[in-house]
Amino acid sequence: ITNGGPSLNLWSVIKGAIGKDLSKISVPVFFNEPTSFLQRFTEDMEYCDLLEIATLMPRSEDRTLFVAGFAMSNYASTFGRIAKPFNPLLGETYEYVRRDKKYRALSEQVEHHPPISACWVEGKNYVYHADTNIKSKFNGGSLTVVPTGVCHVELKLPLAFLERDEERSAGKARQDPKINHEEGYFTEHYTWNKLTTNVNGIMLANFWIEHVGDLDVKNHRTGDSTKITFVQSNWMGKNKFKVTGEARNRRGDLVYEIGGDWTSKLVAKPVGKSEAAGQEAEDIARPATMDDADNAGDAVKYSASNTVEVPQKPFVLWKVNDRQSDNNTYHLTTYAMTLNNRPAELEPYLCPTDSRFRPDQRAMETGEYDIADQEKSRLENKQRATR
Repeated sequence: ITNGGPSLNLWSVIKGAIGKDLSKISVPVFFNEPTSFLQRFTEDMEYCDLLEIATLMPRSEDRTLFVAGFAMSNYASTFGRIAKPFNPLLGETYEYVRRDKKYRALSEQVEHHPPISACWVEGKNYVYHADTNIKSKFNGGSLTVVPTGVCHVELKLPLAFLERDEERSAGKARQDPKINHEEGYFTEHYTWNKLTTNVNGIMLANFWIEHVGDLDVKNHRTGDSTKITFVQSNWMGKNKFKVTGEARNRRGDLVYEIGGDWTSKLVAKPVGKSEAAGQEAEDIARPATMDDADNAGDAVKYSASNTVEVPQKPFVLWKVNDRQSDNNTYHLTTYAMTLNNRPAELEPYLCPTDSRFRPDQRAMETGEYDIADQEKSRLENKQRATR
């Protein structure tokens, strides 16, 4: 992606889009980046190691905290990216398999109006799934994107965790655990809602993205919760990108305070640990052999014998991966750049409806913007004619 973006007569687009839901109107290709919304779903998995670490933690409030860290990490990839992914066509799919991370992801556009996308990801010791209906409105000065739908994570945890002192002393759980006796694990179900996103500075051609609201992650088995608040900045830019938060156990007690920003790092601080005051935040050590397990049974056995204890001082809950800066017109993350890869040996195994086969998206990636615009119009008109 090295040819720069297409030329843009901004006002000619602005005056025709004010007050409208952009998901229901056709916009020129220069509003887009060469990815699909279905691929954006898959980008949620860049920091899937947070889910793996959560499965190693005996205390349920710690697991909930790390699931919340994963939920927040989904927004880091949007930093600096103001272009819009292509709207998927009805029935369009995207499939992505990471053998090194041992997960497989599948997304599909399941409804056209309203536009609803669904995603399902299976890891060796977790499942992540979500659906969303994205509504966007342009008011001339900013673009507001409001996703509806719920995100779900199910962790597969060793039965031994239920017998540990940490669980017995934590108090009564809200629900009985769902147990798989054959493979020796129980599941915990977590949910949260996506945030509202604003693209600001459009009239001044000085674009920047801001996410606002509360990311409230709930553990439905235990009642533990972690809330991360994306603080809205003022007109001078104060609190830009800032996040704060808190984690509470099943009794409602405050156990962690959270701070940082969604573009670089998130730090958690245990509450009531006076000796931790002023100490530098340390990283959580990731076990070197976490990826050796091939199935859920092996993974939960590993979790039972390789537990991770949270430090009793400030620690780094999440930090951003390095991003390639050269030849990166659309400010994609290094992870996102892998999602369009379509080597010849992979093509026979991809569904014909996969986003990587879209001619408009592929033309935009190679800098053929006129062809991309023509193909985008052709595909959208074909879809309207066949509905």
